[in-house]
Amino acid sequence: MADFYKILGIDRNTPLKEIKKRYRELARKHHPDTNQGSKESENRFKAISEAYEVLTNKKKRLQYDQQQAHSRRGQGRGARRPGWGHNDGDFDFSGGFKGGPAGAGGHDPRDDFRQATEQQPHAPNMPTRGFDLQFMVEVPLATVALGGRIPYTYDKYVTCETCGGTGGEDKAPCAACRGTRQEVRTVTLEVAIPPGVADQYTLRIPEAGGEGKNGGPPGDLLLKVITQPHPLFRRVKNDIHVQVNISPELAEHGGPLEVETLDAMKTIQVEEGTLTGEEHRIAGEGAAILWGKKRGDLVVKFHIEEA
Repeated sequence: MADFYKILGIDRNTPLKEIKKRYRELARKHHPDTNQGSKESENRFKAISEAYEVLTNKKKRLQYDQQQAHSRRGQGRGARRPGWGHNDGDFDFSGGFKGGPAGAGGHDPRDDFRQATEQQPHAPNMPTRGFDLQFMVEVPLATVALGGRIPYTYDKYVTCETCGGTGGEDKAPCAACRGTRQEVRTVTLEVAIPPGVADQYTLRIPEAGGEGKNGGPPGDLLLKVITQPHPLFRRVKNDIHVQVNISPELAEHGGPLEVETLDAMKTIQVEEGTLTGEEHRIAGEGAAILWGKKRGDLVVKFHIEEA
């Protein structure tokens, strides 16, 4: 990756006014109009223009600085981004807080934070993106099938209120955050569950992870959906299966029967001479298909009670 600061001959603390001044000087020197036929000058001018465009744009500069820092870290220990068990695609859900919503991990994330912070070679005042957080969330079957919203409570790093994110004063570290500039806080978020989401699907909630430092953007929250077992219903792809007990009389003679669906009660007609194990489908009463308005079926399996 090109070093835009080096291209313009500046450092990270150079004021915007000086960056513009430096760009004009270099642009005049290497402009193609004043260096007819020079391929080297043409390439140099393009590099200068690209560097200027990035470093004078707040958003682009922040992204560039983060990429540079990540690249430097990756040179020494592989291109792994520090986080709480996050390995860029292979989600490790053991990185939860002890006793918290994802307590299976049983370790203190403050240790991860301190280790990651100590390994980062960038300047302490450079904007830094917050950590991505990943947890498992149990969701009722009906909500998974039809969609809805659920509250979710978790812990994340936020700017320390005691020191205001400075880490301390007069070389003395803040007693609350121990100089890390951040502290753990419990927050509750309302999570939208898409209708028909697959079991163990990972939802990404942008910017709901740990807060960034020095104006850096927050990380994301990743929630792996775990469907809670239901006492009656069982999901098979987009269909919902349920077993219903009927009397021998109803099985023999047939008749109406009221059955419970995911979100209502429906009356069906039991056929005369129904046997145990036979099924009846109620169209459109299953789980949502492809996060849309169409739904699978409710499959009612009959079981004849003993006389």
